[in-house]
Amino acid sequence: MSTEQDPIGAARSAAEGAPEPAEFGETLARRRDRGPRHRVRVRAALAVTGIVAVAFGVTAVVRAAQRTDVAGPGAASATPGAPERAADDAARQGEGARTVWPGAVASMPKKSADGFSYRPVTALGPTEILLTAEPSLERPERLEVYDTKTGRSRVLTTMAPGGEGYIAQNAEVGEDFIVWYGRKPSIPERWADFWVVPRQGGDPIRVGEVTGDLAEIDRFGVTGDHVVWSVRIGGVYRMPIGGGEAEKIPGTDGLWLASWPWARNVPAESDIETGQVAANQDLLVDLRTGARRTITPPPGTTGLRCSSEWCVGRQGGEAVAMRVDGSDRRRVPWHMTQPEIYGDRFVEVYRDTTSMIYDLVTGKAGGITAVSPDGRSGSYGQGTSSSPTQVFFWNAAGIEVKRTCAPAAGEQRKGRPELSPSPAPQATGCRTRTVEPGDDYDVLNLAAMPKEG
Repeated sequence: MSTEQDPIGAARSAAEGAPEPAEFGETLARRRDRGPRHRVRVRAALAVTGIVAVAFGVTAVVRAAQRTDVAGPGAASATPGAPERAADDAARQGEGARTVWPGAVASMPKKSADGFSYRPVTALGPTEILLTAEPSLERPERLEVYDTKTGRSRVLTTMAPGGEGYIAQNAEVGEDFIVWYGRKPSIPERWADFWVVPRQGGDPIRVGEVTGDLAEIDRFGVTGDHVVWSVRIGGVYRMPIGGGEAEKIPGTDGLWLASWPWARNVPAESDIETGQVAANQDLLVDLRTGARRTITPPPGTTGLRCSSEWCVGRQGGEAVAMRVDGSDRRRVPWHMTQPEIYGDRFVEVYRDTTSMIYDLVTGKAGGITAVSPDGRSGSYGQGTSSSPTQVFFWNAAGIEVKRTCAPAAGEQRKGRPELSPSPAPQATGCRTRTVEPGDDYDVLNLAAMPKEG
């Protein structure tokens, strides 16, 4: 007899309690935005009807029969056309992003010269990737820039000047500055402080600290003279870089930052408990000018999210897209991971264990997943920026899945009610782990994409 002792087995046994697909996508979004953890692993289940997704140390089972964002066989397109045909052709050919957009994919090392692990944040431009350098998992210590053209990196600043126990969170890029915030778990009350550094590098500048509701940061950004952020209860605030108190930006009640200067009337964290999972965005505000654009969600659409140009959501079991003014409505092929738009025109979709970036303008799609030799497991990552990132990365040498089994000891069985208290002598426990060989990542930089795809 064999009993699963790894997360995959635990997830499979909990299949009946798996979240509905819309919740699953939003759960991923919520975990991504709460911290710098942006690695995703997907493993196909033994059953044909399901997949197992392993993300950020949490395993969830999604059964195909439950999905509401997946078009069934032969489902009709909302607006059939060339973009969908081009995407379907790309999928059949199994093209990776490097093949589809060769000028936008480059390789970069996983570690710095002194052994710190690199974690991509977002793009600074067509050939520059902003990175955090981490001596240990999720403990960023430096901001660095990797130049994909020269193959060299340079240090921008030290990122963890906040003392013992201080944890720097994800960063965001502005025109003149790069901003991040930090927390101290040892402080019982809600607390955070903001830091900036010039884009060209230098000493970090401590802007100030906030407590209470103002420290419940939803998304954040930076202008030429202020740090700006939205809080989880709504409202957008700012604090002068040169020093001063936080103040609420007038007219931002019920708004959350999308990506400076744009704000919307739904939070980045569409928390299941708040009932925001299916809420539609119907307002887009330019915080520089105060201009407001009303958006009309099509009937039956849920989870609509918009950038300055495009909107994506779910409708009648399909993922759909349209222009902000409601024109050019179309079906998004395959399964949309979450209703979010990257680089103003790209969405993340997946098919089986392969995640892809889909261009809403051209209909092209390219894979961003390192897949195991048997095709049943995949792994990729996305940048850790506060607003939607412009970089996606995966192991350049693919992945290997290794499974080891050993006799199921009594200690291993504690806390596992699904296992019988008296195992048969031949009972074994098995663990599965994913190995990423080699020293490099492949990175897709949306800032390097040609304007026409």
